[in-house]
Amino acid sequence: MKSLESIAPQLGLVYIMDERGQRGLLLDTLKWTARTAWGLTICSTLAVGSAYLFSNHPLSVFLPLVFVIVIVAVAVRYGVMVGILGSITSAVIFAHLLYAPLHSIRVDDTAARASLAWMILAGIAIPYLVLPGLRSRSKK
Repeated sequence: MKSLESIAPQLGLVYIMDERGQRGLLLDTLKWTARTAWGLTICSTLAVGSAYLFSNHPLSVFLPLVFVIVIVAVAVRYGVMVGILGSITSAVIFAHLLYAPLHSIRVDDTAARASLAWMILAGIAIPYLVLPGLRSRSKK
């Protein structure tokens, strides 16, 4: 069986191989996946901790808006994908653990629901605006 490198010139195709080959691409993909998983784990752990910490606080309705700072800080370190996934995961965690009815994704309070919606919107938009160089898998 012939490799693509030997067939490409015969077909008139230009085959550009990374200097590290497929192994380098696989390694970059694994690093990106590990970085994304680690950042998402940090966001989720901080969301669960802050949900339990501020569950009885009268201003807990504003917790998702303050948590946007955490999402953006983690996205600066781990990439835009973590900002997107972290904001969605944190919203589900807050809806499940913080707002009535507890242990349900449904949120009865309209102010809390709006706060969660703003957190998702800001958690997706701000990393794209602040970190335009980290949209793709950039090398570090």
